[in-house]
Amino acid sequence: MKKILVIAAIILSIGAVVAGKIHWDKKIEAKSTLLKANNELKTENVSNDNESKDKETSTDEISYEEIEPYTKNLPEEIVNKIEKAIQTEQPIHLVMIGSASTPVSPNGWPTLLKQELENTYGNAIFTITIKEYADHTSKDFVDKGLEKEVIALSPDVVLFEPFILADNGKVRLNERLANIESILDALFAELPELTVLLQPANPLLKATYYPNEVNKLKEFAEEKGYIYLDHWTAWPDHQTDEISPYIANNLPTEKGHKTWSEYLINYFISK
Repeated sequence: MKKILVIAAIILSIGAVVAGKIHWDKKIEAKSTLLKANNELKTENVSNDNESKDKETSTDEISYEEIEPYTKNLPEEIVNKIEKAIQTEQPIHLVMIGSASTPVSPNGWPTLLKQELENTYGNAIFTITIKEYADHTSKDFVDKGLEKEVIALSPDVVLFEPFILADNGKVRLNERLANIESILDALFAELPELTVLLQPANPLLKATYYPNEVNKLKEFAEEKGYIYLDHWTAWPDHQTDEISPYIANNLPTEKGHKTWSEYLINYFISK
């Protein structure tokens, strides 16, 4: 009888072990299936993320052929810089410098131009800095060594309104031109690949001497081989009252800034 009980106990123990093993195997199998499903889901998500990134990358890619129509008014050296920016993925740094006629305000021509350049070319082509030196003459700029601030920005292109109006009645014309040349020489000494675009400040209503000073700036630019942007051609005749809505207190009004910016936008973005 005891032998029978012992055998029965052994059989029951073996059955319990077998049942436990079967239960454990099923649990492991279920967990393995769940892990496999999760891994497949993660893989699919990573694949989808990569696909989305690929789509974003392809959307952000820029070819010169896409923007070439906009560059028709630009000089070859700036076109070359644009091509290089696309190839190297290093945008052109355009720095705008000037007096109170070149303000950082939202309605000023520099900001209007900046917005159009970014909208047309995108940040991959141009990064833009506006440097307003209000209440400065060309002499102040040179005496304070402010060209070092510009050099520190490492610009590729400088759009320079060189204080011709701010100097009016304060700095003699010959000294103004000498100051401009000193500033540009300092820039080129540190930035030999720099492109400089010179432009006058805004016109004034029925001014007598100032228009002649601006003509001298134009002659200076042509003599030295600098690109000169004659935006005065876009303004109403400054010797008539037609220009009155465009100028107030010797500075551009909102209408004047818009006129100035439209000239420059057409230069940088041929349409």
